Amino acid sequence: MIRSMTGYGHAQRQSPTETVTVSVKTLNHKYLDLKVSGLEAHPALELKVQEITGQLFSRGRIEVSIAIERRGLAPLTLNPEIARAYATALQQLAQDLHLEGNLSLDTLLRLEGVLHRSAEPETELWERIEPALREALTHVQASRAREGQLLAEELLQIVSLLERELAKIEQSAPSVKKLYKERLRERVRELTDSTGELDEGRLEMEVALLAERADITEEIARLKMHLQAARQAIAGPEPAGRLLDFLAQELAREANTISAKAKDAQIISCVLEMKSLIEKFREQARNVE
Repeated sequence: MIRSMTGYGHAQRQSPTETVTVSVKTLNHKYLDLKVSGLEAHPALELKVQEITGQLFSRGRIEVSIAIERRGLAPLTLNPEIARAYATALQQLAQDLHLEGNLSLDTLLRLEGVLHRSAEPETELWERIEPALREALTHVQASRAREGQLLAEELLQIVSLLERELAKIEQSAPSVKKLYKERLRERVRELTDSTGELDEGRLEMEVALLAERADITEEIARLKMHLQAARQAIAGPEPAGRLLDFLAQELAREANTISAKAKDAQIISCVLEMKSLIEKFREQARNVE
């Protein structure tokens, strides 16, 4: 069954010292466009997220956001070398400028590089990120499947309406030859005297030539084939967005050809309705993965 390209998934993992939150948002896009934010300090983990996520989507804009909120006491490292350098420089500056005041520990700890968070092994961090990521991806896939079901129903309804109009065209097609014959006969009568005789053989030849130019049998057959292919794509297990978009183009092409060939009012009316339906089909197909 087809899936929509729009969806949203969210997951969160909590521990006594931190909360890992993963949000995945997917939008329409002609190709696969994957963006990951929140792991700029961990490029190796960002690549892992891209690899896992990219395996689940064939096209669309995929935005993965990862937030890590730490709380409580965190592992910290004190750099005494930098602290001594700061203290020496500040004391010397105070003497040179004849400044009074004591240098406090609180002041030193606020200076850059004196106190910093200990580096955490990425393997441990990944153990907490991966479950949240996979859960969020599961949610977004379910969201896309639900919306895809609605899209499938809409597309199949449009296909049924197109088939109905095509059946009307096919039913009217044999009358085109008769219509051309009557119009040609009337035209010949206008151009001959009332006592003139018509050359039935020549008339039939002209009618056959015009009928051949106006024959829409092949266009009808191709339209049937494209509509059947659309039904199979909608019901199939593979991503069908690109195929449905291509079929929409082919449907429009055949409908335009019929419109140019057939001058019958009933057929033209059906073609106009088909063109409107094909445009709706194309709009819906652009939402399909």
